[in-house]
Amino acid sequence: MKLDSRKEEILDFIVRDYVRTANPVSSERVNKKVSLGVSPATIRNTMLELDNGGFLEQPHTSAGRIPTDKGYRYFIQNLMRLKEPQADIRHSMDKIFSRSFSEMDEIFEELNSAVSGHLRLFSAIFLENENRFFKHGLAEVLKEPEFTEQSRAVDFVDLTEHLENTVSGIFQRKNKNYNEPDFIIEEFGMAGMFFEDEDWGRFAMISLGPRRMNYEKAGSVLKYAKKDIISKRKK
Repeated sequence: MKLDSRKEEILDFIVRDYVRTANPVSSERVNKKVSLGVSPATIRNTMLELDNGGFLEQPHTSAGRIPTDKGYRYFIQNLMRLKEPQADIRHSMDKIFSRSFSEMDEIFEELNSAVSGHLRLFSAIFLENENRFFKHGLAEVLKEPEFTEQSRAVDFVDLTEHLENTVSGIFQRKNKNYNEPDFIIEEFGMAGMFFEDEDWGRFAMISLGPRRMNYEKAGSVLKYAKKDIISKRKK
């Protein structure tokens, strides 16, 4: 279902604001920050319609709204725009591939560390042929407010320790588009970039975080990292 332009603008703002602040978004904040040319009552009614449509929810009765899984998926499919990362991010990744390493392991370690650092997410690079992961950033992502709840933090750590199942499931999807990032929104959020190489076999770069993670930035950074890897392989 395609939303009308007003609902899209409000949903777009709420997703981006919640990703940035981790605070539920009130109708008063939408009215203050988004130029819609409508009354506060109209904004409240539109947010209620987004509630009823399953795109937003209230975590507490007196709180503002946060996106639901459906809201995040709509944002990813219709509102976000993947673009080249900021210049400092591009420069740091390009610099990794400007050097000649005797072992690609060094490139994977540095690239994965850079991706994790830029996104402030847990990141992993997976070589299926060798059944081997390069992992980084678990301690940093666990600082996010969602993980103050111990059981959720434990579940996230468990996910990072059993990534083989997640990656294998994605590789097995029919009609998979290897040119664009893949996103999963369940208990936690995931962005992944997947491709196949004649020497490495099937290869994946993954970033994981809370459901509130910045999917747009993660997808953009991973897509650019894949571009760098392919360029390195052609040299």
